[in-house]
Amino acid sequence: MYRIILVLTLFLIHPFLSPAQTKEPDMTAFGYKLGEKLPLSECKCKVVETSEGIGLSTKHYKSYAYVDLFPVKGSGDCFKRSFADLEKYKVRKRDQLDSLRPITNGIVDVQFDLNNAPKICVTGKFSATLVDSKLTAVAFTIAANAADAVLETLKKKYGPNPAVKNYQMQNGYGATQNYYIAVWSFPHLTVIMQSSNHGSFNDPFGTVAIEIPKKEDAPKDNRPL
Repeated sequence: MYRIILVLTLFLIHPFLSPAQTKEPDMTAFGYKLGEKLPLSECKCKVVETSEGIGLSTKHYKSYAYVDLFPVKGSGDCFKRSFADLEKYKVRKRDQLDSLRPITNGIVDVQFDLNNAPKICVTGKFSATLVDSKLTAVAFTIAANAADAVLETLKKKYGPNPAVKNYQMQNGYGATQNYYIAVWSFPHLTVIMQSSNHGSFNDPFGTVAIEIPKKEDAPKDNRPL
């Protein structure tokens, strides 16, 4: 889920800008429209009991956990909150376990039904940013060795002329690896593709992020004329 922030941060620090695109972009990603409410239910949860300590000092707790750890066929798409969010509901076994509250702001993972999972998204899920329950950003992992094919797919959807910046990574033996960042910039949408996350020399994954640009408040004039 951190990848949305990671990719958008990389875009901000790299010294290149995409030329403004004139075509109105398709605002959907995997069938979900950015700017609208995410029409998904939460993945099925169950109450689990755990214990900590030894002997008489043992403490017993209950909390929530998702029934299916990984995507399954025929389950339908659903979203999962972070483990930290689930931990907020953890209580002593004798206490009341509150119902899970709806998520209106934050980042969740949307898990695909394996019967209808897109091939471009190699992890079977994408990260979704919600603001006032509306989908404002999508980020997903791609295979680095399929980056050029992903780039062509994105060109067909967002236009053939993204801004592209090429980079190179070198290891201690002098071997090099090439990667690039491509950016499509629209008035109401930004699309960023990173062919490799370059977390390691042979990082097998890259990232695509699609976001509605945040509106920046005009600076307040604290010293008017």
